[in-house]
Amino acid sequence: MTSAIYPMTAPAQAVADRWTQAALSCEPADHARAEAAARLAYQAAAKPDPSRFLWCPSPPAAVEHLRRLLDDGHSSLVSSVRRGNLNQSLATARAPIWEHTSERDQFTAFGDFHQFMEWTGYYGEQRYDGLEARYDLMEYPYRCNPVTEPERTTLKPVLDTVRRVYRLVQGPVWAAIDRNLTASYTMQPAWFRDSARIIVDQDDEGHAVVRYCLNPRDWFFDPAWNYYPDWLLLATIDTYQTVLGAAPDAAWEGCREVALAAGPWWPLTDVAIISERPSVLRVNAHGQLHAEDGPAVVWPDGSQVWARDGKVLPSPSPADAGAAGTSSQGRYGC
Repeated sequence: MTSAIYPMTAPAQAVADRWTQAALSCEPADHARAEAAARLAYQAAAKPDPSRFLWCPSPPAAVEHLRRLLDDGHSSLVSSVRRGNLNQSLATARAPIWEHTSERDQFTAFGDFHQFMEWTGYYGEQRYDGLEARYDLMEYPYRCNPVTEPERTTLKPVLDTVRRVYRLVQGPVWAAIDRNLTASYTMQPAWFRDSARIIVDQDDEGHAVVRYCLNPRDWFFDPAWNYYPDWLLLATIDTYQTVLGAAPDAAWEGCREVALAAGPWWPLTDVAIISERPSVLRVNAHGQLHAEDGPAVVWPDGSQVWARDGKVLPSPSPADAGAAGTSSQGRYGC
């Protein structure tokens, strides 16, 4: 598989804009819309509706509540209500594309896809055969249909655009949140993916498609990727529907509407935790998280992330923070 620069069509640009704007939005959350959508997501996963919604004023507050509820015996439903629903819709959208691909192109796609996964180390342990080091065990191959070249050509520019927001904004934000957690490994049940599957979950179609298009090997320990990759996966399904004309089933609709109405969320047994969006989010001309004289991100409860040129800074003392100005550079939705 050779790398290439793919052009962005107008429909693809619309999808990329929709999900980058969702990831950067400072608009107040629409509680009614988000709660209705969360119920829809539970129902799509055949789970009982949550009996209550716990709205948190920031993701840091949400993660703290999440930890307490997990400690109190609530079970995470992330794998079914979020990941399972998204994978189901993606598989439904992709199946007809594979069925209408010629046998010759299927053969090529199969070889390219699995060779990429082998040589990048996703499928097994690296072995040395006397001539060269190679990943050739096929120990944990993905079971989904391989990504064809027309799919990758269409998906890559959209996913590159959304990934940039993760790299420049969401990555630093979630790294700051994660650093403030003690024993953050205890939060693994609330991660998007089951950490017990070290190399690959063979049935995680969304992960397979994103890996093949972007090869995000550097994301293995990235908190943004572990806690909330939804915007990227929703952009993937949206691209199949809007650009490729595919028809995902309705399972993704609840997750899509929550993501368009509120901040990150976590479904648990009996309760859904949903976070508010930031009230301020500042970036520089390069799209990096940045503020010259104040916090780069502020949530309604006063939680803050300070950053300059994409690098998170230690939070200043309250006296120093109060003396800082309120630059409006690069605000989103404020």
